[in-house]
Amino acid sequence: MSGDSIIRGRVTPDGRLVTADAPLAALQAEAGGIVGGPLVVPALAHLTRTALRLGVTIARPVSIVSGASDIALWARMKPDADGVDLTLIEWEERPRAPDPVDAVALGTHAELARDGWIWHVDASLQFRIVDANEAATGHAPPRAGEPLSAYFRLLEAEGIDTDPSERLPLLAAVAARRPFSRQPALLRADPTIRYSLAALPTFDALGRLTGYRGKAIPEAAEDAAPARPATQDESTYSPLFSRRLDNALRQPLGRIIANANTISHQLEGPLRADYASYAADIAEAGRHLVELVDDLSDLQAIERPDFAVAHEEVDVADLGRRAAGLLKMRAAERQILIEAPQADETMLATAEYRRVLQILVNLIGNAVRYSPDGSHIWVRMDDDPATDRVRVIVADQGRGIDPADQERIFERFERLTPQDNAGSGLGLYISRRLARAMGGDIRVESALGQGSRFMLSLPRWTGG
Repeated sequence: MSGDSIIRGRVTPDGRLVTADAPLAALQAEAGGIVGGPLVVPALAHLTRTALRLGVTIARPVSIVSGASDIALWARMKPDADGVDLTLIEWEERPRAPDPVDAVALGTHAELARDGWIWHVDASLQFRIVDANEAATGHAPPRAGEPLSAYFRLLEAEGIDTDPSERLPLLAAVAARRPFSRQPALLRADPTIRYSLAALPTFDALGRLTGYRGKAIPEAAEDAAPARPATQDESTYSPLFSRRLDNALRQPLGRIIANANTISHQLEGPLRADYASYAADIAEAGRHLVELVDDLSDLQAIERPDFAVAHEEVDVADLGRRAAGLLKMRAAERQILIEAPQADETMLATAEYRRVLQILVNLIGNAVRYSPDGSHIWVRMDDDPATDRVRVIVADQGRGIDPADQERIFERFERLTPQDNAGSGLGLYISRRLARAMGGDIRVESALGQGSRFMLSLPRWTGG
């Protein structure tokens, strides 16, 4: 079935699934239940009970074991006086795969001895040092601050059919903080030019990953391994790419973060304070990488030719309150006050619940990141009957944005200065693409030293 389909169901206050679209009904039957009987799919039943108990809408990703597959989906439970409306989107069945093998890349040092040009990237994979010039390479070398993925197009390595996590050696290596070699890559500016990438990780005195020092080795056409055919199912835009990204990065990063948190919290016994602090730094770096992976996953999703969003009734005032609540603690650490919409304020739009929340978390999170300590952030609603649009406005007292840069910040991997290492440089690009996919847009009004106002507009909900 299409991942863009909307699957609906209805659960009564006593937990009976009284209506269900075919995929949900089949899932209920597989779990041993029937339509008309108690909802017995554990993950969905738990969320339904929680929504009924709290009396609030709950929306979150869900994983369900089904036969030989895992089903990943986004579930929304909206309670009312007569029960709960279930909405399931982005339903995707994934063959269950074994945990990726965390093997050490072999031959990196030998690869680095080959002829090629030297490059250094930081922990976010942006070029910092490049020992190359156009006369030697035959093409323009990378610029300082340019993302590696914007300069090279990474290809799948050949001959590694048993472990999907190793098909992109660079990504697997970043997750495990280890060397890599034989990463095939094409020059994006000229895809006829092919390289093999190899690199060693670099660390600071506290053991934190600071980047990679590597070499780009030119590959003659007759010596290079053939690129895998780009089919509909295995292209960079396909869901299969997301699964490989999950296997290569999210699972090992999750283990790194969990183990580092165990060490830093000294759950296994007392530990020297400096060692506990090192572990906390490792966990924080891991969380930063997970955010980067999430952004890369969203990027490949929105650039798929068949990307689509759900169109449903959403209360953007409620989502503004939720997004502000998610960032309240982060803001409080710097004495920043977020003023959210009033509890009784409502404004309905036609959009996708999850995507609007994602956009608002990004906009408010940016406002917190770039606002001075002790300042204010406002999240306000605005209704424009003339355009049949509703707007969410996020205003801050930050450093402001020069008018000349106000469109550039919506481009991929863009930052206002090379020293700005916060985030991935993808958040605003993804947010605007999502807003436009829902029939809206994001605009900014700002001036240097006068703060910024980011405005998310969406079509008004007209019913139906």
